[in-house]
Amino acid sequence: MMVATEVRKYVDDLNEGSLFRYEDLKKISDNKMAIAKILSRLTKEKKIDRIEKGLFYKPKVTRFGKLNPNIEKIIKAELKKENRVIGYISGDFIYNKLGLTTQIPKVIEVMTEKRKPTKIIGGVKIKYTQKFMKFTKKNIEYFQILDALKNIKKIPDSKIEENYEILKEVIKELENKNKLLELSLKYTPQTRALTGAILSEVSDLDLSEIEKSLNSFTKFKLDIKNIKEKRRWNII
Repeated sequence: MMVATEVRKYVDDLNEGSLFRYEDLKKISDNKMAIAKILSRLTKEKKIDRIEKGLFYKPKVTRFGKLNPNIEKIIKAELKKENRVIGYISGDFIYNKLGLTTQIPKVIEVMTEKRKPTKIIGGVKIKYTQKFMKFTKKNIEYFQILDALKNIKKIPDSKIEENYEILKEVIKELENKNKLLELSLKYTPQTRALTGAILSEVSDLDLSEIEKSLNSFTKFKLDIKNIKEKRRWNII
């Protein structure tokens, strides 16, 4: 079967709204030029849309017209390299999903292992921030929670006390609270203090490592009245 025919069949078999990468077609052929030509042809025929270099979208069409691709799916697809996670979505987009703010961000913040320039995907501005940590599928949720704790005073259209309670409930439901403890040690002192304060209420973990990491002379001024062990965590 010719490469063009196989690529067309691959696209036809995809569900509408699916994303695929150029590298997904390597199993069809190693002939990059042939694959590039048929993808270009399919784009001109409007069978697929090119999101960015190497990333394509099979449009979903409704009676109201063609739907734009889900921006979260696009970013997640972009943040995979040979089945390895190289970053994750953070900032107000995630804080909104966690229920910490009702504000819909105009800019989506993405944490990546390598520095990348800001760009626009599907009409949405994506800002990349380099983060010197190892990302995996299993630890992204923990990083997102810790980012929220780190920026708890900066989350727009929200109240810090309410956010503390929401994050406490989120952490209470975590399957591996020890992973949160472990990763928190890579964050700012205030983040570690808040993590310790919450874990002391929702777990029976040994928190001595977090306590030792805090300078007893450093106080964290947070307007959160319902923290049970403020003195232990240097919170005022």
